[in-house]
Formats: sequence, structure tokens, C-alpha cells
Amino acid sequence: MSDFFAPGKLLLSGEYSVLQGAKAIAVPTKMGQHLKASPNAADDLHYAALDDKGQPWLNFLLSEAKSSEECLVRDILLSASKVSDLKGWSLETKLDFPREWGLGSSSTFIALIAQWSQKDVWPLFFNFLKGSGYDVAVALAKTAIEYQLSDTQKPQWKSVQIPNFFAETGLMYLGKKQNSALEVSRYLASDHPTKLVQEISQLSEDLLKLNDVQDLEAWMEEHERKTASLIGKPTIEESFRPIIEGKIKSLGAWGGDFVWLSRLDSADKLRSAGFNHIYTFKELVDH
Repeated sequence: MSDFFAPGKLLLSGEYSVLQGAKAIAVPTKMGQHLKASPNAADDLHYAALDDKGQPWLNFLLSEAKSSEECLVRDILLSASKVSDLKGWSLETKLDFPREWGLGSSSTFIALIAQWSQKDVWPLFFNFLKGSGYDVAVALAKTAIEYQLSDTQKPQWKSVQIPNFFAETGLMYLGKKQNSALEVSRYLASDHPTKLVQEISQLSEDLLKLNDVQDLEAWMEEHERKTASLIGKPTIEESFRPIIEGKIKSLGAWGGDFVWLSRLDSADKLRSAGFNHIYTFKELVDH
């Protein structure tokens, strides 16, 4: 039996603009997805996907895939390996995090299958999923990265060191999963100023040079303002201004999943308002 692990991800900078070649900073989460691969005696491949509670949400034989999710898994596996190589295997994946958290159940699956099959991950990603691919790069690198997507869909990334004081900042789950694929399609359907994309790319580089929370708050405000102008949406701070102390930044697709809190001073107020999943950065991120 073989075991593999791929961490989840959080995109700290460059959301949306990363699709147009802006540099982005992303970090791996301590929670991720595991894959166990073991031979069996059947003339087929059995696949089971378990959630963070150990309950299966997919459980089928490859030759009997029916639902859209089952067919996507089947197609990814058939793209990664020949039918003859897949027969006689049992694959089981298990998430460490709730599926609705948006930490990358699909991207970690792609990364795991690429590791198991020893195939190039990028054709698997770009043929079957939408997005920039930063999440797959994080899953493979298992470290903080600076990521950039070229026009030819050949991404480049390098490991980076994020500032140590980030460890005491906060992360909060908003309680509503965003559909990243729809957000990607919506963004790419419109034209966006190249100058803004370049400015946000520079902000990704600036993020790595911040010295303290005050620097971070000024950076968050600027990044949110420029991204709001880029995508034509209000910043998340406009919704939280009455109860938040410090600054708040969207992470990934705006309107769902996680946000970044510069301070945790407002944690009690936020919990009273119904936001029960609040963590320090170091609790969730492999920093």
C-alpha cells in the first residue's frame, strides 16, 4: 500500500489577477487530503472519497461511474493512466477539512493522482479544472510560494518565506463556499486593465517585505481597493466595518470561504455575529 498527502491552500494575494499573469503569494494549510493506494483482486478500480468525518461522499467502481463527480474522477484517472494499469487497484482519499471550506479538495486530488501515477500534473489540471493552478503548485511544493501563470499555461513558482508576524494574525471562515469555477469564468469573460494587474502583481512582491501589523493593514487596504476596482465588487471590509478592528482581506474568490484578519481583537464580536470558525494564522497554515 502507498500513502500520499497534498496540503490545502490559501491565496494571500493576487486573486483574480493571477489569471492574467500577476504574481500571487499562496501558502499551504496544515490540513489537506490523503490518498491510500492498494492492490485488489478485482478486474476494476474501486474509488472511495471520505470527508473529514470519515464518511464516503463518493464510492464506486471505475467502470460504473454515473454522476458528474464520478465521471470527472474517472476521466482524470483515465487521463493519468492506461485502463490496464488501473485495474486491480483500490484508491481511497480522505479530507482533513470540511469540503465546504474551499481549501482545495479538487486541486489536492489532482496533485495526489499525479504523484501516484507519476504523470505530469499540469495536463491533468488544465484539461479538467478551471483556474490558474496555484493551488496545485502549493499542493506539490508544500511550502509558501510565489506563483505566476504564463500565457502558455506553463506556470512558474518558487518557494518564499512569509513574514513571521503573520503567525499571530487571524483567519476566519465565512460559512458560505464560493464556486471558484464560476468566478474564474465570470472574470475571464471581461476585459481588465493591464496596469491594475501589474500593480497587484507588485503588491504580491511587497507582501513578503512587510515588517509589522501596521504595514500589513496598509497593504491589505491597498490590495483590496485595487482588486475591487479590477473586478467591480465592494470590498469585504464594507460588510464588516461596524464590528471589525484592524483590516480584513478576502482570500481567493470574493464572497465566500476564508478571510484574513490583521488582528484578532474583534474575535468575540465576530463570534457573537455568528462567525464561529476563527483561528490564528499559525493554527491553519504550515508556516
